[in-house]
Amino acid sequence: MKEKKAFTLAEILITLTIIGVVAALTIPTLMFSTDEKQAVVGLKKAMSALNQAVDLARTEPKFQPNPKCYILADNAPDPDDSSQTSQCEDLFLFLKNVMQVQKYCKEDPVGGECISEYAETTGCEGWNDLAKKKAFVTSDGISYFEYTTGDGASIIGVDVNGLRGPNKWGFDIFSLQLTGTRGSMQTYQPGGCEYTEEGGKTGSELLQESDE
Repeated sequence: MKEKKAFTLAEILITLTIIGVVAALTIPTLMFSTDEKQAVVGLKKAMSALNQAVDLARTEPKFQPNPKCYILADNAPDPDDSSQTSQCEDLFLFLKNVMQVQKYCKEDPVGGECISEYAETTGCEGWNDLAKKKAFVTSDGISYFEYTTGDGASIIGVDVNGLRGPNKWGFDIFSLQLTGTRGSMQTYQPGGCEYTEEGGKTGSELLQESDE
């Protein structure tokens, strides 16, 4: 009868060490990939909700035929066209009224727990004046806020998972710009001041990669 050969303690320890090293290298990558996918899903959901609300705004007499709130598209056919902001404050409030909002902060959105205290950006002028910003949180936990003070709905920041972490630009916080031209339907797309913290990606980059 042949004697069965067992693993030595040294062999077992070496094997466990190798498994630990492989796990340490692969698990963070897998987690980051999952976080990115969740960010893409949340970003697309926010864009869809905002664009549906803007479509609804076009049925309101004061916004017809289109709200006077958009950042001029790069391919604008009319050389005399320009960005419009006269109804951006009203449009932001309209969005708040028609979306499924569970919390609204007229001012001080950090103290009101509509958003977290995000890192200061080098993006649009006026971003860091948090005390004067309006923000709201919808029933799905997404936070929406004015990106720049006084510009209302023209550029909206979104935190796709609300107060939950990591609360970092380019990870779960993105900016959406209402883009359009005179007489055209405006749509929210990633744009404006697409600030990112180290290791993050802009909304444009995330959506492009998700389509590849």
